[in-house]
Amino acid sequence: MTLTEIAAWCTADHVRAALERQLEGALVEVPDDDDSPRRAFSEALRRSLMLRQKHPFDVVALGLPDLLRYRDLVAGSEVTLRATNIEAYFIGQDGSAEQYQPELED
Repeated sequence: MTLTEIAAWCTADHVRAALERQLEGALVEVPDDDDSPRRAFSEALRRSLMLRQKHPFDVVALGLPDLLRYRDLVAGSEVTLRATNIEAYFIGQDGSAEQYQPELED
């Protein structure tokens, strides 16, 4: 089942293909198609942490559909992602990849 919010344009395969084009040679983890963004994100983050454990010196990236819910989940996990050196990318409908950048507070 695909995510209801992204069924019209974005599947796990779409996200993976876009991110692999952006990050050649990186270890890429994307959420499986699921009906719950929170569950899909949690599982993808868990698998990213396992990749980091097995490959401590390689680039590990998490690719997510560019949706507000996923942006909120990444922002809420920012410290963990930074501490484990896992990059997060948002994949747009056109296949573009945008690396997550935390908002700077004044």
